[in-house]
Amino acid sequence: MTSIVFAAAATVAQAQAQAPAPAPKPIPAPKTTTSSDSSTTKSTSSDQDFAKKVAAGGMAEVELAKLAQQKASSEDVKSLAMRLETDHMKANDGLKALASKKGWDLPTSPTSDQQAKKDKLEKLSGSAFDKQYVDVMVANHRTNISAFERQASKSTDADLKQWISSTLPTLETHLDLATKTQKALGASSSTKHSDKSKSTPPDPTK
Repeated sequence: MTSIVFAAAATVAQAQAQAPAPAPKPIPAPKTTTSSDSSTTKSTSSDQDFAKKVAAGGMAEVELAKLAQQKASSEDVKSLAMRLETDHMKANDGLKALASKKGWDLPTSPTSDQQAKKDKLEKLSGSAFDKQYVDVMVANHRTNISAFERQASKSTDADLKQWISSTLPTLETHLDLATKTQKALGASSSTKHSDKSKSTPPDPTK
C-alpha cells in the first residue's frame, strides 16, 4: 500500500515538472505625449474658439435683422433682413446641435462690440438706417466668409468642417444680396438727388 502511495506522488510530481510555467504578462510601455497629440489639442481649442465667435455673431445677425424689419424704410432692406434672420437662425441651430454633441459651451448673447453696433443703429431712422444697416451687413459677411475659409483649412474636426462647408454658400449668397441692395440704395439716392435738382430751376436773377 505504501509503495502505491509513493508511486502516485511520484507521478504527480513528474506531471508538475513537465507542465510549462505560465508566460509572464507583458508590462505596458508608458504613454508618451507626442507632438501630434499637442497639435490635436491646440486645434480643438481653435475650433471651440471659432464656434464661440460664430455663435455670438450669429445671434447678433438675427437681432439686427429683426431691428431692420421694424425700422427700415426700404422694402429691399426689409426683404434682405427677413432672409438673413431665417438663414442665420437655421445656421445657429445647427451650430448649437454640433456644440452639444462636442460638449462645447457657447455664448448666450452677442459681444459688447456687437451690442454697440445695434445701439448705434437703433438711433437711426429712414434712409440713414437703411444705408448703415446694409453697410454693416456687407462688411460683416466679407469678414465672416474669410474667417470661415481660414478655419476650414486648418480645422481637424470633421463635423465642424462639414458645418462650415454647408454654411459658407449661404454667407456668400447673403453678401451678394447685401451688395446688390447697397448698390440699389446708392442708385436710389442718386436718382432722388437728380430729380430734386431738375425740379428746382435756377433763379435767373442770381
